Amino acid sequence: MPKKTFLLLLFIMFLSMTGYGIVLPVLPYFADDLGLSSFQMSSLIAGWAFTQFLVLPFWGKIIDKYGRKPVLIFGLVGFGIGFIMMILAQNYWQLLGIRIVGAVLSSGTLPAVLAIVADMHDNQTRGAAMSKMTAANGVGFLLGPVIGSAFVSFGITMPFIVAGVLSLITIPFVALFIKEPTEKKQGQLQIPIAKSFVYSLKEGYFMLFLITLGIAIAISSILGILGYFMIAQFDSSATVTGWAFTTQSAAAVIVQLFLMSFLYKHLTEESITKYGIVISALGFLFLVFPAHISFVFIGVFIIGIGQALIRPTLLTLLSKKEDLGRGMVMSLHGAYDSLGRSVGPLLAGWLFMVNEIAPFIMSCSLCLLLIFFIYLENVKLYRFENKSKEV
Repeated sequence: MPKKTFLLLLFIMFLSMTGYGIVLPVLPYFADDLGLSSFQMSSLIAGWAFTQFLVLPFWGKIIDKYGRKPVLIFGLVGFGIGFIMMILAQNYWQLLGIRIVGAVLSSGTLPAVLAIVADMHDNQTRGAAMSKMTAANGVGFLLGPVIGSAFVSFGITMPFIVAGVLSLITIPFVALFIKEPTEKKQGQLQIPIAKSFVYSLKEGYFMLFLITLGIAIAISSILGILGYFMIAQFDSSATVTGWAFTTQSAAAVIVQLFLMSFLYKHLTEESITKYGIVISALGFLFLVFPAHISFVFIGVFIIGIGQALIRPTLLTLLSKKEDLGRGMVMSLHGAYDSLGRSVGPLLAGWLFMVNEIAPFIMSCSLCLLLIFFIYLENVKLYRFENKSKEV
């Protein structure tokens, strides 16, 4: 892949999460100006993620049928329109509708980028490339709130305009510098969109998508509840809570930028994923037993490391599946991730009302359960291989 093409794709990954990060801290205040309740505010975030879950298989089909580049350009237009239209909302239903429309129009962007990266790298270099893509997402999440805070001084709606304009000005560069990759489509199944989730339950896909869903639920539980937890346990300020999120994101970015290439040379993707799940479980344990506020920072730092190991290796493993188009595979990964990000915060919020550490017990248990399922899958595979040798 030409360097300028790869850098442009990195910028798009960065931009997508920067736009999300710009809006996320400002959205509660914008919602408050419209007189929305906390539940209505939460539904704006959950509604975006759940809409992505529903429409991503459709975009996967379009990506494989009509190409990556057209969907990428259309998605950037959707990002831009979705963000800018938010300033026109006058009530809850208008704002929710705009969020849903924005999610529908823009959801194909990231699967299209990941499909291009997978197409233009071989099995030896794909893992490192995927790690850099997810690292760009992490950097965007780190800088997004800072950018949003800087522009909010010009008005509560200014961050939405900035996020939208950033998306739109990227489109000419995509049109000029991104070339449609040539992908071999021989042997790929053309399944109806309605059956895509059924196919994802088949052997070879099920475990990878199960890990995607489980980790998304576990990790996203932190986003919704960590602030409340730190206030209840340590009477922390918003600044301290912000630093905790920064610590988690920074750990993930450092690992993905500087360690993943080394790990790919010495370990298989399957091994890296297992280590990532175990490390994540360890991080959640620090939150279950928070003897001091430093335990929270240690815990989120460890979770960030685990997260950095899991996501790019899952993407790499899925990109090696040849019976479905990569657009569909990447979209299904995004769909399960979105479903987890819808369920995780809501489930964590309910558990927090039962007990303050219950959300983190749930997340730790999910990680351990995934390890158990992987063990059962390996035992099943071992027995199958032995029977094949006997035959």
